[in-house]
Amino acid sequence: MQVLIIGSNESAEGISELVSSRGHAVREIYDSPAGEFEEDTLDADLILITETHGLVDALGQKNEYERQRVCLAHTSLAQVIHDDVRIDDLFNGLDDLKNRLPFIERRVGIREMKEREFAAVFHSAIDGIIVIDERGIVESLNNSAERIFGYSREEVLGRNVSMLMPMPHSERHDDYIRNYQETGVAKIIGIGREVTGRRKGGELFPMDLGVSEFRKHGRTYFTGVVRDISERRRLEHEILRISEQERRRIGQDLHDGLGQMLTGIGLISQNMARELKKEESRFAGRAQEITELVREADQMARNLAHGLIQVELEGDGLSAALRRLCRNAERFFDVECVLEVDGNVRLEDSSAASNIYRITQEAVSNAVKHGQARVITVSVTNHDHALEITIDDDGIGFPETLSEDRGMGVDIMGYRARVIGGTLTIDRRPDGGTRVRCILSPE
Repeated sequence: MQVLIIGSNESAEGISELVSSRGHAVREIYDSPAGEFEEDTLDADLILITETHGLVDALGQKNEYERQRVCLAHTSLAQVIHDDVRIDDLFNGLDDLKNRLPFIERRVGIREMKEREFAAVFHSAIDGIIVIDERGIVESLNNSAERIFGYSREEVLGRNVSMLMPMPHSERHDDYIRNYQETGVAKIIGIGREVTGRRKGGELFPMDLGVSEFRKHGRTYFTGVVRDISERRRLEHEILRISEQERRRIGQDLHDGLGQMLTGIGLISQNMARELKKEESRFAGRAQEITELVREADQMARNLAHGLIQVELEGDGLSAALRRLCRNAERFFDVECVLEVDGNVRLEDSSAASNIYRITQEAVSNAVKHGQARVITVSVTNHDHALEITIDDDGIGFPETLSEDRGMGVDIMGYRARVIGGTLTIDRRPDGGTRVRCILSPE
């Protein structure tokens, strides 16, 4: 137990001998004006004040806000202690202190045991845990946080947590905290979201972040729990790559295999229908029906193939693909589908372009099948170097709450947006219908 003795009266020496004899580390401060011993109290488990001239009030105030400790003041009947003094207790002489010490030792021992248990859980957690104060200053972090960000504990403690964030969030972080304290409106506290972290070497990585708030000794603290999801993102990219590869293969098989076979069967049935008609056979009409059905099946197979086979989307290819998508929507669904493209839009990342195309394709399909839309507008713009794709429709609108029967389409759209580092929102339009918006921010 760490014991600090403050004062210089005759009892100080006896108190020091008593405490030392019980195996405790003792430090003594003599003739220090009130307020000049703050740093000395930080590690003390027991503080004994042998003179009360102004020290009780100052130390009591300090004890209110620092780590939990036992604080006793020596007094006599001639001394006056104010009612509002923040002090644990008073003691009167060595005998009184000798009787109290076993109870104090037990109290400190229980507290230290709880602190060790908490530290064991804190540092063994798989997720990174970071505690900051209301100014954004890091108070503590666990071993996983050190591993995730690549910093040692000494490099982070006492510094602003914004050092773990990329621009522009690092510059705005203090404003986020200030706005929350002023308005009480939480944008992330108690909600959790996916954000970008910055390692010591400058590498950016995706992570899940959950933030909670707690108060201690009149001060506000925030606990952030972070999980590095880099590997999950890599696997998601791989899943989408494989699924896109399978789309192309199935589409190619439909086009080159089934499509060609149906074309051949159609020609044969057409010739057969022609011959039967010449012979005035009663089966001529049936043969012509077969020809028409085969032609419809052939067209259906080709339409499926075109929806599955991805065209080259790099550069201006995305605009061309979206233009074909709108034409096909008008042709197959009998709706008006308008494409509005900013002339400055170019996307060189084929993976991002492919996922944006699929998101738009799903949104257009949902607008027709579930929204009963008659007019659909697809807008592609570039705002502040962020690519924005908006799909508006005049249908019956999306439900206020997404129910479990919404199907996988909406989930996959959000999944695709996250994989390419974008965000997806689905909202009801004030004038009716639904708005689907995907924003792809620059790296």
